Amino acid sequence: MILEPVQSAGPAPAGSPLPVGPRRRAGWTRRLYLTLRTEHITPAKLGLAIGLGSFLGFSPFWGFHLLLCVVAASIFRLNRMLLYAAANLANPATAPLLLFAEAQVGQRVLHGAWLDVTLHEVRAAGLAGVGMLFADVVVGWLVAGSAIALLLGLATFLVSRTSRLPVAYQGIADNVVRRYLDVSIRDAEGARARLLRDPTFPFLLADGTLDGARVLDLGCGRGLAAALAAACGTVPRAYLGVDGNPRYVKVAREALSDLPGHRFVEADLRDFDPPPADVVLVINVLRFLPLASQDALLRRLGKALPPGARVFVREVDAARGSAFRAAQVKDLLAALAPSRPHRRTYYRRAQDLRNALVAAGFDVRDRSTLHTTPRARVLLEAVRKPGALPASGS
Repeated sequence: MILEPVQSAGPAPAGSPLPVGPRRRAGWTRRLYLTLRTEHITPAKLGLAIGLGSFLGFSPFWGFHLLLCVVAASIFRLNRMLLYAAANLANPATAPLLLFAEAQVGQRVLHGAWLDVTLHEVRAAGLAGVGMLFADVVVGWLVAGSAIALLLGLATFLVSRTSRLPVAYQGIADNVVRRYLDVSIRDAEGARARLLRDPTFPFLLADGTLDGARVLDLGCGRGLAAALAAACGTVPRAYLGVDGNPRYVKVAREALSDLPGHRFVEADLRDFDPPPADVVLVINVLRFLPLASQDALLRRLGKALPPGARVFVREVDAARGSAFRAAQVKDLLAALAPSRPHRRTYYRRAQDLRNALVAAGFDVRDRSTLHTTPRARVLLEAVRKPGALPASGS
């Protein structure tokens, strides 16, 4: 198997829409979904949407919450889906507790004493019983609802501002999501989550790693690296994506069918013989191979790659203590999701992974920074050393 050069008339301008080619266009319902999902997502807008949505949801005007949210989102130009989702913090399950708390706060503000009623009595009386305390409930909502909305909105603003990626990158990511929306909303959401949560992708763009290179993407998933490169006008010389999940391979082929020279194959990495390449991506995949298979794959890469070729490996570091245990739990929960392959995980320390790469014939440097490897992740760049190939064996 060889990496065939990509035939291209030249890169598209950065940030330009993705080519459509022979792919089908997403229906209007999917396009509407994407609009609702991605509109007005600056940190300030997100904080205001969560704060105002929760404030309106806590109001005693049951039956009018949707209308209030639509009007508020239109006036303040907020994300409609997110605002209404925040309003649903108040729901039939939480309504008795909210009404009880609001009645108590209102009674305290208006009359200087707590209301002589229990939560059980509020549950039993329902909305009709609470109607007799409407003034207390409204005042309690204005006081307590404002305080809670302010806290939730401020927390949302701070979190989104801290984790926010550059605006230009988010625009490129949105273009990629549109491509996968042609396949399904599920795949669009999966692509969006990976692009915005895995900092390896913006790192690869900023580094210019894929431009003009023969790229081998091991564990390529939906082919996000190829889609992201196309979205910003980066054209690999050749691209081959390999994954053991037949559904991901099918999605990648369908979503990227218009990109010439991009191929996706289904293969088991435990016995896959890599072709020569300039850049190899091994992103969040090694831990799903037994340790002996990990070492064997790295040795095969060392034999196949020319001197100077680069391998980027991102993995969980088993030496990260509590952060590592949190990553284990996350992997376990992901494996329990419907339609996800159930695979064992084989974690190792970053130092052991580094040693395995050195033994396979690579010089290794740690590219783990705050922006590329949060929590328990490590990103290693391995450069194929010139000279004699390492001893064969798998």
